[in-house]
Amino acid sequence: MSTTTISAPHRSVGGSLTFAGVVRSEWIKFRSLLSTRLLLLFTFLAVVGVGAMAAWVQAMSLETIMKYGSGMGMEGAPAQGMSLAEAEQFTGFNLYAIPNAGLQIGILILGALAVLLISSEFGTGMIRSTVTAVPTRLPAFFAKAVVLVVVSYILTLLAAVVTTLVAMPIFSAYGIELSFVLDGVVYSILMGGLYVAGVALIGLSLGTLLRSSAGGIIVLVVVFFLLDFGTQLMSMMPGEFWKYLNQYVPSVAGGRMLEINDKLAFISPLSGGLIFIGWIVIFMVPAIIALKTRDV
Repeated sequence: MSTTTISAPHRSVGGSLTFAGVVRSEWIKFRSLLSTRLLLLFTFLAVVGVGAMAAWVQAMSLETIMKYGSGMGMEGAPAQGMSLAEAEQFTGFNLYAIPNAGLQIGILILGALAVLLISSEFGTGMIRSTVTAVPTRLPAFFAKAVVLVVVSYILTLLAAVVTTLVAMPIFSAYGIELSFVLDGVVYSILMGGLYVAGVALIGLSLGTLLRSSAGGIIVLVVVFFLLDFGTQLMSMMPGEFWKYLNQYVPSVAGGRMLEINDKLAFISPLSGGLIFIGWIVIFMVPAIIALKTRDV
């Protein structure tokens, strides 16, 4: 009589799920869509285009004020020229802000993309596959966050550098020197990427909390655009609290983070950065709790 020996199946070794593997998976999902790649290209071109147009307008304005003074060449107005520093102070414009002149459109598009990155999974049901592959859920959220932060930062950084390179000859044509060695330019370029990356994290958090693409994008627009306008109107109300409330909204605090100089009766750039980080935490913590505890 013969016997047949059946060997037990071998267990795969080294197949445990790692965070790097989750990040790699999210990166593949992110870049595999042609629409996403085209959107990123459009965002880059739009940021540079808006920045170049803003540079042209600002260069003309500064050149006119430097030549004619506050009257700006209007008939009957006094024609007393100003220095570049005086013209900047008069217009409230800083040359080192040019790299981020088109930042607002980048905030809107990349913030909306961050919302869609997770809300679309809730809408299509793909989130079930994601949590099946990553049962603890949170690594998937943080992997998406890593992908968004890296992509947003690099894209914004490159757009800021190209915007500066495009703006240099524009300002030079009006007799104004703009270069990377100008105080605040490099700082502005580096911090602009962090600002947009922070907006992307807030967008990801909104998509996780609301599970709705339209709802998340609407709230993002309210937080970063309409809230600034609303608090400016509130500043006309009596009382010191309303007067300074506008400084603490995300868009104003984040924008202040990009500046290098202190302003009278205004929060410092460091305070603006800390307040902006606080807003990120305010949105991320509830999103993490919701993702961990709610059914998908």
